[in-house]
Amino acid sequence: MKYVKNEWMKLWAKKSSWVMLIIMLLLVVGPAAMMKYYDEPVNDNWKETLQQENAEYQNMLQDETLTAQDKVYFQELLLMNEYRMEQNIPPQMATTIDSFMNFELSLSRMFITIFAVVVAAGIVSSEFSTGTIKMLLTRPVARWKILLSKLVTTIFYGLFIYGVTLAFSALVGVILWGTTASTPLEVVDGVVKEVNVWGNYFEMLALSFSDFFMSIFLAFMIGSVFSSSSLAVGLTLFISFMGATVVMLLSKYEIAKYIWITHTDLTQYATGSSPIIEGLTLSFSLTMNVIYAVLFLVITFTFFMKRDVTA
Repeated sequence: MKYVKNEWMKLWAKKSSWVMLIIMLLLVVGPAAMMKYYDEPVNDNWKETLQQENAEYQNMLQDETLTAQDKVYFQELLLMNEYRMEQNIPPQMATTIDSFMNFELSLSRMFITIFAVVVAAGIVSSEFSTGTIKMLLTRPVARWKILLSKLVTTIFYGLFIYGVTLAFSALVGVILWGTTASTPLEVVDGVVKEVNVWGNYFEMLALSFSDFFMSIFLAFMIGSVFSSSSLAVGLTLFISFMGATVVMLLSKYEIAKYIWITHTDLTQYATGSSPIIEGLTLSFSLTMNVIYAVLFLVITFTFFMKRDVTA
């Protein structure tokens, strides 16, 4: 823990660490101000509007050229509108705290992962580029402890930024929109049900950590092995942004199921979503992520332990 504390202090001594935190806070305030400015008030005559919509849906359902899928779609819209009028639940037009926090989660998780990758890529490679690695490794401390402390510090930094950003977005959300959440609806087996917005939010939050950790492990490995932060950042971000495209191109081949980029984004298993490749399961993706994470870490620690200090 002493080594982690030392790395933590070194990390926050860099201006870039504070800049990344400030950027994340600005990414909360900026969108919040715009969303509040463009908010639409709830129409007092919303029930009349829904009645008009239902009349239109009824007419559409009389069209014999409609496909079975379209008929189900309009029937579900009818049911949900009727439910809103019966339960006095107006359709949500303006921003609510849950919709704002969901937006912030989707926005912040991308930037936080990028910032964590930058830290992971440079926390080892910078020691080699500046020559301070020689002084560091001459201490009577096992090499693996030094490397582990850097990895743990990187993860702590990313989680800290995550926590601060989401807590700040919740605070801003409460100030601007109060604590009343929206009430989205869904139809399950012909029955209208209210969606658990906070359950969906925390589900997406939990699933988003997979890409966060795997990106850190990959960038940490590349930065440690090649002593190049630019290569680690560039390659990791390229794989992250182009991974879905590569998987889609390879989806017809069996090997696509065993490529790690297929499984990094676990949000594909969120409620209402479908896996990028048919037949994949959350447990299988978790297993593949663990296997690749162990592989990345084994390569990283093995190379670092055997590396020439004078290199």
